[in-house]
Amino acid sequence: MVKVFKSEAGKIQVLQSYDELLGQWGVDFQELDIATPYGTTHIITAGDAALPPLLLFHGVGDNSAVMWLLNMKALSQHFYCIAVDTLGGPGKSMPDASFTKQAFNQVDWISRVADGLGLEQFYAAGVSNGAYMAFNYTVNEPDRVLKAVCMEGGMVTAPLKSMLQTLTMMFPELLVPTRKNLLRVVGKLSSPESRLSEKHPEVAEHIVLLMKNHNQQAMFVHKLQLYDQAKAAGVRERLYFVLGDYKLDRKKDFTSVLDAGNFRYKVIQGSGHGVNHEQPERVHREMIDFLKRDLL
Repeated sequence: MVKVFKSEAGKIQVLQSYDELLGQWGVDFQELDIATPYGTTHIITAGDAALPPLLLFHGVGDNSAVMWLLNMKALSQHFYCIAVDTLGGPGKSMPDASFTKQAFNQVDWISRVADGLGLEQFYAAGVSNGAYMAFNYTVNEPDRVLKAVCMEGGMVTAPLKSMLQTLTMMFPELLVPTRKNLLRVVGKLSSPESRLSEKHPEVAEHIVLLMKNHNQQAMFVHKLQLYDQAKAAGVRERLYFVLGDYKLDRKKDFTSVLDAGNFRYKVIQGSGHGVNHEQPERVHREMIDFLKRDLL
């Protein structure tokens, strides 16, 4: 069975911090476990269940508690928010023996989670790898997704190149993963204008904790599907992309794909890869306006 955390002590430390962050969400929430063929998926819900459902997906080395810390209060006023801990990620979801590269199907897994909640249709949003998950699910299950917002990610055209670009930004600090160096990594991924670590040290400290304790190989089970422009064109009007302006020149390959496909996107000033943490109010406005606007 895949090992999500490097040690049991590290897992305990991460989950204790996870619960502390939930206490700072500033909104009532419920934690639920959904059984799937690949293991138990943990979700956190907030907002009135009568509101339109919104599935939220976090990034590779994140979890729902930290990813939506600065967003849940605003989003849950408009949507029944369902934050999903990705199987293999450093949250509370628990993969089982069927969580293998040969057996696991990400699209089917998301469908099973939605089925477990009794959702026929829903909105979706995600950040980084969560943006890819929201995009890829929309393309593959267009009858179930009403609209999707993809922040700092989406379609994948050259996965190895993207991974190497991200890793390059983390060196040399990642070679000596002290707290000080890992905080520098957080800073390198964020716009200096946002002052993320200064304004929200709880976010930065939890991300450092995850980088130290998560076995990221557990996420290798998730196989990436390459971008299919023809399939994506069929759901173009339901997709909206949000990017940070920091080091935008390094995202030229991605913005070129968006431009070539005539996809709608917005560049948020004063933000980097953690756009929803760095400029939460602007991101809320973009998300809510797009998701609640009638389709053209």
